[in-house]
Amino acid sequence: MRAIGKLLRLRRRSDKVKLALGLFLLGAVLGWDVAFGAAGILMESGEPVEYVLAWGGNGTSLEGKLRAVSQHEGVICASRQREYSLVMGERQLTVIQVSPEYLSACFGLRASGAGREFFLGSRSYASFCGAGEESPARLKCLMGEEGVSGTFTLCGNLPVTAAMAKGSSAELGDSQTLRVMLESGGIEGRNGDWLMELGFSIENQELLTEAAHRLELLQARLSYGGLACLLALALGVQLFAAGRRESG
Repeated sequence: MRAIGKLLRLRRRSDKVKLALGLFLLGAVLGWDVAFGAAGILMESGEPVEYVLAWGGNGTSLEGKLRAVSQHEGVICASRQREYSLVMGERQLTVIQVSPEYLSACFGLRASGAGREFFLGSRSYASFCGAGEESPARLKCLMGEEGVSGTFTLCGNLPVTAAMAKGSSAELGDSQTLRVMLESGGIEGRNGDWLMELGFSIENQELLTEAAHRLELLQARLSYGGLACLLALALGVQLFAAGRRESG
């Protein structure tokens, strides 16, 4: 309490001390912002990331590559994938069909096997099934020229624009596209480089570009914020010392 009282007296007597205290407060705010930004980078780099991979070789060699990818460290699951569209009136939905193992390992989803089942993120569900439609919804739609009916379930653990379904080995067997989920995107968002070294091309390359841009922006924010924090604190120390000397 005595130290606080002394500080308050110095503050009343010296404008330099007042300014120094303001700079200390500014430094604390900037320091918190830097720490918050650094925590954001670490949290984002630890989030799972999905890659869509295209293969230019033959189906036999792809099967071996799929096994190699699945066994790589940091891979949650890998699957062949197929995309198709469902149409219901003016509404259209692009469905990603993957193995049941992928649905289970990556999203905790298990198909019951009773007819066609589709798992939708919130935005996909609202746009295709209707914002007020209770989940699961039983709908009839078109798959190409074929009329199909299925169960559409709203899934909160899917990306909001996702629509996924289980695919059998026969349905996915001729696909030359893989979907892979990694445990994390890495601190630089480039944990998928080894996939390209295996001979794949990354179709959703924008993930890497977006991650790199986000990292650059965050690094700039941390660099300038950290420098401003140090300058504020250093100037505050000098002003506080000068104010103390003037006050005797």
